[in-house]
Amino acid sequence: MKINRLLLVLPAVLVLGVTACGNRGETTSSIDTTTSETEQTTSSTESGGQTSSSEQEYTPIITEPVTIDFWSTFSYTTQLDNIISAFNELEPNITVNNVKQSGGYDDLKTKTIQGFPTNNYPDIVVAYPDHVAEYLDYNKAVDMTPYIDNATYGWTAEDKADVLPSFQTEGTQYSIPGTYSLPLAKSTEAMFYNEDVLIGLDLSSVDSTINNGSPLTASYINSLTWEELFNKLCPAIVAYDAALPEGEKIIKVGTGDGETATYHAVMGYDSDDNLFITLAEQYGYDYTAIDPVTGVGQILFNNDDMKGLMKVFNQAYKDGYFITKGSAGNNYVNTYFTEQKVLFSIGSTGGVKYQISDDNPMNVGVARIPQAEGRDPKLINQGPSVCMLNHNDENRILASWLFYKFLTNEENSLYWSLETGYMPIRYSGYESDDYLDYADASQYPEKSLERLTANNAAYVGTVTDYLFTSPVFKGSSSARQAAASVMTTCLTTANLTDDVLDDIFQKAVDDVLLDM
Repeated sequence: MKINRLLLVLPAVLVLGVTACGNRGETTSSIDTTTSETEQTTSSTESGGQTSSSEQEYTPIITEPVTIDFWSTFSYTTQLDNIISAFNELEPNITVNNVKQSGGYDDLKTKTIQGFPTNNYPDIVVAYPDHVAEYLDYNKAVDMTPYIDNATYGWTAEDKADVLPSFQTEGTQYSIPGTYSLPLAKSTEAMFYNEDVLIGLDLSSVDSTINNGSPLTASYINSLTWEELFNKLCPAIVAYDAALPEGEKIIKVGTGDGETATYHAVMGYDSDDNLFITLAEQYGYDYTAIDPVTGVGQILFNNDDMKGLMKVFNQAYKDGYFITKGSAGNNYVNTYFTEQKVLFSIGSTGGVKYQISDDNPMNVGVARIPQAEGRDPKLINQGPSVCMLNHNDENRILASWLFYKFLTNEENSLYWSLETGYMPIRYSGYESDDYLDYADASQYPEKSLERLTANNAAYVGTVTDYLFTSPVFKGSSSARQAAASVMTTCLTTANLTDDVLDDIFQKAVDDVLLDM
């Protein structure tokens, strides 16, 4: 499918994508979430201009005026308004209030919950799964399964096959059966690396087994395991760097007493909680679960396997191989990466712009994060989805579904991805000519953000089948916080004995249970 990106913003073109199919049934982010005021734009309920023959073929589902509120923290108000305008040409009786709330995602959740008693809350809210679990606890989240499966206005079989399974599954992994969130602004993690230093680096004089004795390549870096990283690559890089004369070091070390002088390593990881949770998934160890009978969450990460992994990472931290945000002054490690104090930086694909700096320009490669040796690849599914909230008005729920369906149809979901940098939620998006062109780094200058963005876009298309989600329940947010605490503490503890490990893990579990 070829879609002209410039024409996507025009309502008539956006409409054509839907009518051709008839009445079809988530460390750092690139989203600006720090605005100081609430912005609201209300879409027109009048479809202006000429009406195309395709538009005439569409019969509106909603026949009486209805208004719905869409709350987010997105800065992409223009893009949303373009889609809303096109939607109004199909459903002129639905008014969509596009409300950009100030603050971040947690602030959005708090404002939503505070509005429940006075009926001052949205119909559609951008939310992370942990937030949706709280809306469920208030009996406000709507099960969208009947709308998805409706024969008249639901998703077709083609739609369901097109939307990534991991994104659909995330919306069903709550303590109550049903679909309580739907994908929109999705991302995962990538390993960004300094191409100028690493590609072509010959470490054979230190360890002739690395990449079969050949200089480092993008393919080798993309297939790293934690075992290869800590047992071979990191020791070789540290030894190679130590032998270089001052002024030629490949890992920069600051001077003085400041934090930037304190922290440096071969690799950095931006999210301590994501790291802990991902390790549990990659190695097949337990993290959390939901009791299938009671629907109650289970905290399972206090096990010997996870404790053994913490010892491995503790030693890697001591050896100067590895740091995380929590273990490095609570600073995002992309800061150290752009200062060339780490050679690899693992972070969100949604925050790609933070992995490059005009102060220290470099070519940045994008690779899969290290995996567990001998196991299938796993990467965390992150980025916010949307949740429909109940106002005891069926027309509002249906209008919310119809708008979401239009927002994420084949054409509009691609447009959204190209404009925002989020992952396409549909396979067809990755296969489109426009996306393939967008992901072609060869057309951009060396050491540019555009080149990095293209590399990032190409990368996410290669890992869509590896994404995983964790179950969500009352207390899962506390479990995530506990995971971060365990990871940070285990990295930075000087003498991580078995007894100390037992205490760290037990305290974390006890803290979570208090919130359940």
